[in-house]
Amino acid sequence: MADEGDGIGPASVQPRVMRVMQWAQHPGPVGGVTRSVEDLTCALRAVGHEVRYVDTGSPARAVRSLPGALPILWRRRCLHLFHITRVWRAIVLSPVFALLPGRTVLVLHSGAVQRQIAAQQPWRARLLRLSLRAYDQIWAVNADIGAALPDHLVDRVHIVSPFVPGPAPDASTASREPHLLTVATNSGLSHYNAGLAVDVVHLVRRDWPDARLWILAYDQDGPDLARLRESVSDLEWVQLSFNLTGAEVSAALARSDVFLRPTDWDGDSVIVREALAVGTRVVASDVSARPAGVELSALNALEMAVAVVRPGRVSDGKGLASLTVADAARSALAAMAG
Repeated sequence: MADEGDGIGPASVQPRVMRVMQWAQHPGPVGGVTRSVEDLTCALRAVGHEVRYVDTGSPARAVRSLPGALPILWRRRCLHLFHITRVWRAIVLSPVFALLPGRTVLVLHSGAVQRQIAAQQPWRARLLRLSLRAYDQIWAVNADIGAALPDHLVDRVHIVSPFVPGPAPDASTASREPHLLTVATNSGLSHYNAGLAVDVVHLVRRDWPDARLWILAYDQDGPDLARLRESVSDLEWVQLSFNLTGAEVSAALARSDVFLRPTDWDGDSVIVREALAVGTRVVASDVSARPAGVELSALNALEMAVAVVRPGRVSDGKGLASLTVADAARSALAAMAG
């Protein structure tokens, strides 16, 4: 499996202006994947590259986005980045990427990719093995995802971080609130375990009576989120916000004493990286690789509450990359220009 030492590290020479096609939902749902894609676009445009989109949200949306994409879609010197969380999309669009004349990259964002691959029936596994040959490179957001891919692709697989760092936060403007904990949940889905975070803070309040929980919910306001909202409606120490802007999420993290990440699985969470970048403590489940500095806990309320009050194990970052998706894109563009 390739990493920073295998020809995909940060480019030492700024390449000439190149073309990049982002294959992703655009606009995408609020969340880490969309944040990663948009921040990558901003980083590449900031150094003069031309970036356009093919909207993969649906076939109809893709067709509507084609007029804007066509001027660069079939250019030989175009970098195509296909961002997905569901492996079947790589199969469906593999014939298209096999025909494109530029360099094609499949970006696997979700920690659920491992589970999807493991659950495949034999015929689908064979089809995936064949389909992945259509992509020149595969960027996975942690080493476990990379290891789950077929062995014959090892030279194409690179581990990258989806987090694109922005300007260093201004510590002088941060007003951190003691014993304010935050947790993020996509639509209240069960594997984000926002309800467990409520239980954690309930236990933490035995030691910190003033502890509060701020739930940062995003994407769909459906039945799961409705149940979560109802479950905390009579808890005066719980606040729930929905679909905050990126700037508002950053501000919430900067105000927080601790960010909780009690997920059942993860890739390389953008919001965890962002919390660390603004100097917020992160306490996360030890179910997957975590960035260096994250405080680890077993996935249960009691042990996570103990980790909040009395910090314990700290992640060394093994299994994740320091190389960002922006670094990888700049390196790929430099190689194409050379």
